[in-house]
Amino acid sequence: MSGLIPIVLLGALILIFGGRLLVQWSRRSRTQVVTIEDYYQARAALDSVFVETAAIKRIFANEDMEFISQGRIGDVRRFFLKERKRLAIQWLRMTQRQVARLIDLHLKMASYTYEPSPSLEFQLTVKYLCFVLISNVLLAFLWLRGPFEAVKLVTYTLRSAEYFGSVFSLRLEKIDPVKLGPASSPRMV
Repeated sequence: MSGLIPIVLLGALILIFGGRLLVQWSRRSRTQVVTIEDYYQARAALDSVFVETAAIKRIFANEDMEFISQGRIGDVRRFFLKERKRLAIQWLRMTQRQVARLIDLHLKMASYTYEPSPSLEFQLTVKYLCFVLISNVLLAFLWLRGPFEAVKLVTYTLRSAEYFGSVFSLRLEKIDPVKLGPASSPRMV
């Protein structure tokens, strides 16, 4: 029975990877041209991941919880925990959206690089699937236990967001600007 689990996991991974390839293939058939604007949007998304990841660590700081716990007022502690929980969940959902956006832009720009790398794409897919799984487990954990009980999962999520930001930064450095489409013309109102 325990030998069946790795086979099921491998099968699920193959199905998910195949699904990603189908999505990528269907997007290509619609001939999406990546423009300079897409490149700058990607840069902005990347910068926001790095800035927000550094700033958000304070939500999970145990020092604040220790300080609040020293007081004898239970209402203040409950309010503090409720607000930190709300902020942590909001941060996690935003991080999930930003990483998904980075992956989407990464896929759009993959064919615009000087040197495409299938092994990098496979590694990125596996790490993204792990990120999705762990971040959803973290979301459930935040709902049930609050932000101060999930330190290891938060650390993994933060490192993953930074990893995707680094990979995407490397991807942007390898973009061949000649292959990018022109910026779209401004809309007349």
